[in-house]
Amino acid sequence: MRAFNAALTLVARDKISSMPLPDEILAESSALFHDTRAQDIDPEVHAAFVIERVLDRGTLRSVGALLRYYGRDRIRNFLRDGGTERVSKRTVPLWAAFLQIAPDECIPRSSPLRSSPFWTA
Repeated sequence: MRAFNAALTLVARDKISSMPLPDEILAESSALFHDTRAQDIDPEVHAAFVIERVLDRGTLRSVGALLRYYGRDRIRNFLRDGGTERVSKRTVPLWAAFLQIAPDECIPRSSPLRSSPFWTA
């Protein structure tokens, strides 16, 4: 049974990797990915890049497509694992509230607020 589940997981990952970006995101590709060709973007390999650009520059349609494609957990993990450094500081509180992430979870790992008890800002 474990082998069957592992095979399903591998198939699911391969299927996601071969899936193109959603049409809603591709429709906005000139605004989202102005510095690269949308057809060169691999949604799995470049997931952080896609998430960053859509959260920062996307419309409600493209954000909805992003949520359906990657899921809330993957986007939450992106923000928790340093994505806040890649997304505009003006939009981080919006996405943290929308994705129900505590503010302290969005502090970068190397931030003095976390690493130094003597930080006085």
